[in-house]
Amino acid sequence: MAFRFLTFAVVCCVVPATLMADWRVDIGFTRLQQLAYSELPVAPSQGLTQSEAWEDVNLTNYAPDTASALFSGKTFTLKSGASGISSHANSVATNFYGNASLIPGATPVDLYQADSWINAGFLKIDTSSVPLTEARAIQNHSWIGELSTTAFDTEASLRLDYAIERDGFVCAVGENNGNSTILPRLMGQGYHTISVGLTNGNHSAGFTTLDVAERIKPDIVAPDGLTSYATPMVAGTAGLLVARLEAAPYHLARADMPRVVKALLLASATKDTVASWSNTSSRPLDLRYGAGSLNAWNAYSILRSGNVTASNITQRGPCAWAAEEVGPSTTQTYFFNIPVGAPTTPFCAALTWHRNVTTQKSGQTRTWSASLANLNLRLYQANGFTLGTVLSESLSAVDNVELIYQPVLAPGDYALVVDNTSGTNTRYGFAWHSLPAVTVQAVNPIAREIDGQAGSIMITRTGDTTLQLYVPLSIGGTATPVTHYQALPSSVTIPPGLTTVTLQITPVSDQLAQGDRSVIVSIAADFALVRDPSQTGVVTIHDKPFDAWRFSNFTSDELTHSTISGETADPDADTLANLIEYALGLPPKSANSTPVVPIDLDGYLALAAYKSAAATDITWGAEISPDLTEWNPAVITLNNASTFEARDNVLRNAATQRFIRLKITRP
Repeated sequence: MAFRFLTFAVVCCVVPATLMADWRVDIGFTRLQQLAYSELPVAPSQGLTQSEAWEDVNLTNYAPDTASALFSGKTFTLKSGASGISSHANSVATNFYGNASLIPGATPVDLYQADSWINAGFLKIDTSSVPLTEARAIQNHSWIGELSTTAFDTEASLRLDYAIERDGFVCAVGENNGNSTILPRLMGQGYHTISVGLTNGNHSAGFTTLDVAERIKPDIVAPDGLTSYATPMVAGTAGLLVARLEAAPYHLARADMPRVVKALLLASATKDTVASWSNTSSRPLDLRYGAGSLNAWNAYSILRSGNVTASNITQRGPCAWAAEEVGPSTTQTYFFNIPVGAPTTPFCAALTWHRNVTTQKSGQTRTWSASLANLNLRLYQANGFTLGTVLSESLSAVDNVELIYQPVLAPGDYALVVDNTSGTNTRYGFAWHSLPAVTVQAVNPIAREIDGQAGSIMITRTGDTTLQLYVPLSIGGTATPVTHYQALPSSVTIPPGLTTVTLQITPVSDQLAQGDRSVIVSIAADFALVRDPSQTGVVTIHDKPFDAWRFSNFTSDELTHSTISGETADPDADTLANLIEYALGLPPKSANSTPVVPIDLDGYLALAAYKSAAATDITWGAEISPDLTEWNPAVITLNNASTFEARDNVLRNAATQRFIRLKITRP
């Protein structure tokens, strides 16, 4: 028997590729493609299900264009009979499994019309049969509605939860469009589904009124203007996670998929991408934005961090997930660490479990009932494996979701405790997420023009290292790239398994007097990391010493005239060229008496000069001559940091005349 229900669907054209790219960037998938593309799965092997409301008044169109190149590799089955092309279904499919979605590639897709799916096609509402078996891994429902009575709506919710628990598939459902606190009676108030709203907040949200009141919906939001198209973004992300979880090394049992995938999505959702977000110990989700905004990068990062088990003797990392069971009136504890030496990080943990839906058949009547275990979640400060102060807790009395969020969590030891206050064994999915911290420091803060010595800046991450990490950079300082140093990239990527990369600051040598210049590198803001905005790595590029001296002694205009500031120029007309004034530490624009004095050194003609400590690029020498024509090297008798002395190699009383002169050069 079929029941009438109201459906809601917005007709639209296929989403253009440019818009597709935008939302994939927004949820972090483009980053994931760039850094982990070779390992990304293409689609769950078990396939997908898409359920759609009738689009046209003639009740003939519910399917996307199954012949379109947008869906190459997909094998379609029209489960509700023949259909023309629905533009709404086409746009949903584009976001869900199209070639530009998160799960392109070959896989079967079952297509249902929603009325058919509710009735004989799958749920079999108001019959003595249980729902049909779902062979596919993900269901997407971009429609809302209601049956003729709330009793039928409640039965539909029970039947769907029963099927999800029995068959182990993930089910994404859309809330209504519009800023309302009235949730759709069908689909949008379930326990085991993942209900979806909009990042802009323009969707129905708040407390459930059906099948136990005061639970919070939606579970998560995504960046679109309509819930019809935000929902398949979540479904596609779930498909990506399922495809990875079903493969090595995880081989996660299908029965655990809906709980684990939901926990991964909720724990990784971002809070700073919505207008406001808050929860309380008794209200795990935000009343409008649920766990926050969809982030595929964060979710996949948790997944790749690894599957862990509860332990009182093993410390876990800052990201992880679990698929476990907690016994009656017992707890499961997960100790973990936020590495020391890093900035504080936002932290989120999500716990999900299923209610127990049971059914009995009596003649042609089937009755349904459900019970829900009560699990709580607490975050503790820890000292090694000893629990300390409770920092946060999630204690909802009615929901099957608990969520803890800390905007900042300092480095240190912590523990998450799952507490079952009920009398039944309960399987759960659990995930927690923190952002890797990135620091920057100059490990060699000096670069030199004179010999090409490069400076170096180290970028270091703490936290999980299983995936590559993209680190955007902000580069400033008084030095100009290309002109003063070889240009740096705008970002670096830290390879998997490594914690550091090093940037070389290679100076460009020139003959210009520019003084010391700085290169300042800092970590730019990014959704995938935390950093200390005030932290920088600074490398100083030292000018050639003579050029630095010229820079400090001549004006900008004078530096452009070699007759004033060049090596051989004598701007003060004291017969001492600039290079000599530099070597001897004399002011170039004030006349000086000759500072090099002849002396007698053990009977030899000699000279002595006091050296400038700043003139580190000068080569010191002296020459002797009998006639001012032929010059030969003198004997150097002293050449230390402050004094230079040299003498003739012929005694004074053995020659009629001898001449000695100072000889200085620089590279």
